[in-house]
Amino acid sequence: MSQPNQNAEAKKQDSLDELALLDSSEYFPIRELSLRTGVNSVTLRAWERRYGLLKPKRTDKGHRLYDQGDVQRVEGILRWIQQGVAVSKVRALLEKGAMLDSVVPSNEWLEWQGALVKAAEFFQEDKIEQMYQQIFSQYPADIAIRDWLLPSFEQLGKGAPLAFCESVLLSCLMARVSNFKGQKKNVPKVLIAGLASQRSMWCYMAAAILLDKGLSCCVVPNVQHSNDWSSLVEGVQAQSVLVFCENELGNKAEELIHQMQQWQRPVAVIGASFWLAAHDSNMTDLGEVKVYSEALEGVINFMDQTVR
Repeated sequence: MSQPNQNAEAKKQDSLDELALLDSSEYFPIRELSLRTGVNSVTLRAWERRYGLLKPKRTDKGHRLYDQGDVQRVEGILRWIQQGVAVSKVRALLEKGAMLDSVVPSNEWLEWQGALVKAAEFFQEDKIEQMYQQIFSQYPADIAIRDWLLPSFEQLGKGAPLAFCESVLLSCLMARVSNFKGQKKNVPKVLIAGLASQRSMWCYMAAAILLDKGLSCCVVPNVQHSNDWSSLVEGVQAQSVLVFCENELGNKAEELIHQMQQWQRPVAVIGASFWLAAHDSNMTDLGEVKVYSEALEGVINFMDQTVR
C-alpha cells in the first residue's frame, strides 16, 4: 500500500476510534462531569491545567472525555478542600493516600483573607477583582465564600472599606450570574430575592453557589411590596424560591409564611430575626417552607434539597 493510502487509512481509523469513544457510555464530556459533581467547568479545567489534578482522555479534536473514575477523583478533591486544605496541596495528598483526619488545614486561606482586607482598606479595586478571579476559578463558590469572603467581611467590620469591597465583589458576582444565564438551558430555575431590605450581596453569593450545582438563577435583590411577590414567582416560572427576610418583616412572619405556602413549591427563608419570629409561632418548618437563621447554612440546605 502506498504511503498516501496508508495515511488516509490511519486517519480514517483514528476518526472511527474517536467516534467509538464519543459514543461509548463509559465516557462523557466536561459538562456532564460538572453536573455529576457540582463543580463548574471553569474550575475543573483550572484543576487540570494548574495542578494536574485531572487527566482526561482527549479526542483528536482536543475534546476532554471523562469516566466514573474522574467523578470519584473530583469527589475526593472536594472532600479535601471542604476541610480547608488548599487546592495546590491536594494532588500530593491524593497520591500519598493520606487520610482526612491526618492533615492540618492550610494557612493559605488566612493569607487570602489578609490580602483582601488590605486591598479593601487601600481601596484597590483591581487587586480585589484579580483575587476574585483567581479564587473563584480554583474553588467551588461555596468554599470560596465560606473560607475567603465571609471571614474577610467579618474582619473588615463596618465602614467604608467593607462597603467598597462588597461593591467590587458584587459587580464580579453579578457578571458571573449573567455569564451563566446563556449556558443554562432546560434546567430548574430558582428565584432568589431580598424582601423589603437590600440583600444584594447575599442574593448573588447564593446564586453563585446554586449555579455551580447546575441550577438556573433569577436574582431580584430588593422586592418592596408584598403584592409583588406571588406574581414575581409565577412570572419568572421558578421551580423553587430562596428569600432573604430582614428585621422589619419579623412582625409579619406568620402572614408571610402562609402566603409562601400558597406558592406550592420549595421555599427557603433566611434571616435571624425572621427565624426568631417564625420559631415563636412554631413555623420554621411548615410544609415546603423552611426558615433558617444563618445565611450560608440556609443556602446549602436549600441547595441539597433542590438538587436531589
